[in-house]
Amino acid sequence: MKRLISLGVVVVLVAAGAYVGFLRKPGGGEAITFDVASGETTTQIAQQLAADGVIGNVWWFRIIAKLRGVDGHLRAGRYRLRIGLGTQAALDVLSGAAGELGVEVTIPEGFTVRQVAARLGSRTKITPDDFVTAATNGSVRAEIEPPQINSLEGLLFPQTYLVTERDSASAVAQRMVDEFNRATSSLDYSLPLAKGLTRYQAVIIASLVEREAKIPEDRPKVAAVIYNRLARHMRLQIDATALYGLPEHKVPTQADLRRPSPYNTYLIPGLPPTPIANPGMAALDAAVHPAQINALYYVVCAKNGQSCFTNSPAEFERLKRLTPASARG
Repeated sequence: MKRLISLGVVVVLVAAGAYVGFLRKPGGGEAITFDVASGETTTQIAQQLAADGVIGNVWWFRIIAKLRGVDGHLRAGRYRLRIGLGTQAALDVLSGAAGELGVEVTIPEGFTVRQVAARLGSRTKITPDDFVTAATNGSVRAEIEPPQINSLEGLLFPQTYLVTERDSASAVAQRMVDEFNRATSSLDYSLPLAKGLTRYQAVIIASLVEREAKIPEDRPKVAAVIYNRLARHMRLQIDATALYGLPEHKVPTQADLRRPSPYNTYLIPGLPPTPIANPGMAALDAAVHPAQINALYYVVCAKNGQSCFTNSPAEFERLKRLTPASARG
């Protein structure tokens, strides 16, 4: 009997929720663009809809999607929704043919602006030159970008984006910057700020970590070395900065390390003027939470890319001699 009563309560609750959902009419406030990627589950879509304020309850959205037979059948694409639209109206849009289809483009962690541009150019109508222009002419800006900087290097958040036929280079760049602003909004910059650095300079450090650390465990340690060298006014001497701007990334030659460039930290003091790549959240987190070590040097010392860290110049030289060329490369 108790099980029957419990089941009846559930049925009544579901029916009530469905009824309320059906009564809710389209409307709402501010219009927003909402992307659904292929492979996203109903729960993932509902969670993002709730976060954007389109619906009020993830659970009801899932239940009503099941009742309507559209659970697992929401179409990938770009949609125009409104804040406070409600479950039924949102499902009407997402399960219909109103969405604008597009191409999904994945931007990996560590890509430069030019690599992002090349990826977009190979998969969409946006040309590499158009995207580079949009990302370097100052027309699109991030919240932490200094006024004297126009490049969006480091501020294009790595993830998968839906790019439609109507998207311009500036629109895609703006979406990537908006995603960076959103993803980093809760990042704790207190440590770099306490060391006299700006939030933008913390992103520069994150880009160096992204390019230098070969395994996840080394990211906070590489960040620590950067902070330790800055504190001692030592040149950072990071290979990736010497290679920045060259047509391809490779093992640097002595000529590369001597190449005059405002980014070459073998020649310039302190940090480069902008990030050298677009870091992911793991590198950004390492940049604001470095390891508590006193190392000043590191060298790749294992074939899996792991680095060895030391504060001794002699030990650093010894490690370089012992490390197989296959591991260093």
